[in-house]
Amino acid sequence: FYARLPAMPGGLAWSIDTGAAPASARPKATPRPPLWYGSGAKYGRGRAANRVKKGAPGGVDVARFKEQQAETLQVFRDCCTTGRWSRLHRGHFDWWMFPIDDGSKPQWNITSEDDVEELKGDPEWLANYREAVQLAALAWGWDVQRNCRVESPEDGQAWTNWDVRLAKMCRSLFLFEEKDLLESLQAFARDLQAKEKQGKGFFYGMICLDELLYFELPRRDTDQSGRAPRPQPVDQQAEVALPAVEPGVEPASKAADAPTGPSVCCSSS
Repeated sequence: FYARLPAMPGGLAWSIDTGAAPASARPKATPRPPLWYGSGAKYGRGRAANRVKKGAPGGVDVARFKEQQAETLQVFRDCCTTGRWSRLHRGHFDWWMFPIDDGSKPQWNITSEDDVEELKGDPEWLANYREAVQLAALAWGWDVQRNCRVESPEDGQAWTNWDVRLAKMCRSLFLFEEKDLLESLQAFARDLQAKEKQGKGFFYGMICLDELLYFELPRRDTDQSGRAPRPQPVDQQAEVALPAVEPGVEPASKAADAPTGPSVCCSSS
């Protein structure tokens, strides 16, 4: 029947008033506070939520983390020097390389501020953690030190549509308060959203991961929602203690604040 209809030039468009607010006015995904705050916050936005699992009590096993981290980081380095980026993309390592508070493997979860401080207090673990973030981002074609895409990416050095890995990395950086690396990955996420994702959000199945876009640091000076506290009324501002600012610290956006850590060699062999 439709095949016999003559072709019609032009087209027809109309709009229907649904009463819905424009996207810019709709609620944004609110970052979940650390699980140990006991807020019971859901993961992301929407009707689906993770069933979070707490790790075993008794503190974090730094030696165990370092052993697993060192083994996996060597794989990262090999992928970088040989250009075998697909091997890094296929790996399963997020739990111990980028620890979070509600991962699916409880033995690798961090469960308190003491866990955070104990891991960050080990210089070797922290240096390797930061290098792992740099190399994992490099596998996606993102240079965290320059906050931009790699100019001439190699084969396989590209975004793999694995939103949940990016979300875990951002959450881990939020929990460990690594501001420079977090802001760089968030810049990457916004660039992905504008280009590859064409404005769509970040998801794992039905779970919205958009909180990764809204983490702010320092988180311990926030209202435990992941966002900076709202300004107090004028008559209360005199009673609010201002956070201390370290003299001589440059804004994070300047080149002097580029992420520090081991230099990345990415020449193919």
